[in-house]
Amino acid sequence: MAKVCVISLGSESAPHIAECVRQELGDRSASEEWETSKAPVLVVVVECESDGEPCPAARQFVRALRRSENFANYSQSIGRRAAVLGLASSVCANSAAQLGDGDKYTGASRVERALIAGGCTALLKMGTMEADQLDAAPLTAAPLRPPTQVELQSPEESAIPWARAVCAAL
Repeated sequence: MAKVCVISLGSESAPHIAECVRQELGDRSASEEWETSKAPVLVVVVECESDGEPCPAARQFVRALRRSENFANYSQSIGRRAAVLGLASSVCANSAAQLGDGDKYTGASRVERALIAGGCTALLKMGTMEADQLDAAPLTAAPLRPPTQVELQSPEESAIPWARAVCAAL
């Protein structure tokens, strides 16, 4: 059973969503720092700003990734795979529509590209979810959907199916 290091990049929604993903992974989830992790799989939950740019934690992560020679060498040697879930944050539906579907997740795309440049291969297509209406409702089973953009839905309707897709890809 492959261990998975789940990383949360953000301060508002990302920690909650990362915890949902960890719960779905169960025993596969490893609690390690990304830079020293020996886990062959990284799952990164990235908050994007309202303009689609990466949050400060994501920018810092990308800079650290680029500087880390050990991470790149080790990732290449073990064939590390990575999956990214982008969380968009829009002030209102009109702002989201003006920004466009792809632009809302530019920050998450940058993290994904940095991971690939850092020696990882993509585990699956980047998942996306609108993070405006997160609630702390208990996790419930949701039908499995492909990892595509899901607008204004709770974690149970979008993050959990994406986490299940990660499990299936392991």
